[in-house]
Amino acid sequence: MEYCGMVLHNTDHLVYDVDHKDYQICRMPDLFRQRLNLKAQKSTLFVSGCELRFIMEDEQVSIGLRRMPVHEGILPQGVAQIYQGDFQGSYPIGPQAVSVEGSQVVIRRQDLSHIQRFAQAETASPGRGFSPEVTRVLLPYDWGCFLGNVKGAVRPPEPGMVPEKRLLFYGSSISHGGNASLMAKTWAFRLAESLGWDSINLGCAGSAWMDEAMSQWIAERDDWDAAVFELGINVISLWTPSRLYEEALSFIRRVKAAHPEKPVFVADMFYSHHDFSHNPAAADFRQAIESCVRKLALEWPELYYINGLEVMGEEDGFCCLSSDGLHPSDLGHEVIGRRMKEKIEPCLPGKNKRSRP
Repeated sequence: MEYCGMVLHNTDHLVYDVDHKDYQICRMPDLFRQRLNLKAQKSTLFVSGCELRFIMEDEQVSIGLRRMPVHEGILPQGVAQIYQGDFQGSYPIGPQAVSVEGSQVVIRRQDLSHIQRFAQAETASPGRGFSPEVTRVLLPYDWGCFLGNVKGAVRPPEPGMVPEKRLLFYGSSISHGGNASLMAKTWAFRLAESLGWDSINLGCAGSAWMDEAMSQWIAERDDWDAAVFELGINVISLWTPSRLYEEALSFIRRVKAAHPEKPVFVADMFYSHHDFSHNPAAADFRQAIESCVRKLALEWPELYYINGLEVMGEEDGFCCLSSDGLHPSDLGHEVIGRRMKEKIEPCLPGKNKRSRP
């Protein structure tokens, strides 16, 4: 959607806040969000993967942003990053803090001559998808955010200035971005970036319960070309393996029935304290996801199982985990993004197909 000349990426709608006279950014239609589990109803209001995209027409643009009120355990400020196309903005324009009191993110026009040459050079990295002229404000992934006034002339990116292909993500806080220091450090962002694709992040921190409403919404969308689902970790203490199997089966089936031709990759759990402590549920849950995907792949060949331990496993788990023993560190997100690319890239449209991972 558009707002004041900007494209609001990964945003379904805005909700006006009368007291602050700004707008809450919402990733999901209320028609579906209100049918999710209660925790997911809140986590889908976080702005993981949401961006403000525009072409600057003035020398400076100022954007009002406000962090959603926090409770104990949540920092009162988040971090917004500024990108020029595929390139991280230089230090005069970011990163910038977004506080609960409200902040003005100020972006000054950059000299793009160097990165324009990089982008046009025949030796440039393959798969680059964004024009350097596109200014991108990556919002703090970890919490909700409100959008206020915009000062300075901007206009939406033109067709062809953003990647043509889109990769949709659904999963736990790990897919949401949990414990990455910045949005651009998350494995979902890095994976899409390395492919030259755009991303749609539907991660649900602590609440990826494979709700029927979520799968219905994904099934109804026609704006994605492939999807990655990371399933299991949020219900390891709540469900039995048999229930996980049935819930995942129903979730994936709804999506694939609507999009039989689109590749869908289903990963189970990455290495965590459940493996270190030898929790037997970890192996049982991975087996449930694998069995589910193998069964459905008999009907829909464009469905692929990915073992989470092959992406981030015991050998590198200690150095790739953050201090909570569950979420990846920045290094862990980097490892997951790189190994995920190795798994899925050969199976994407236009690539030479390989044996099923």
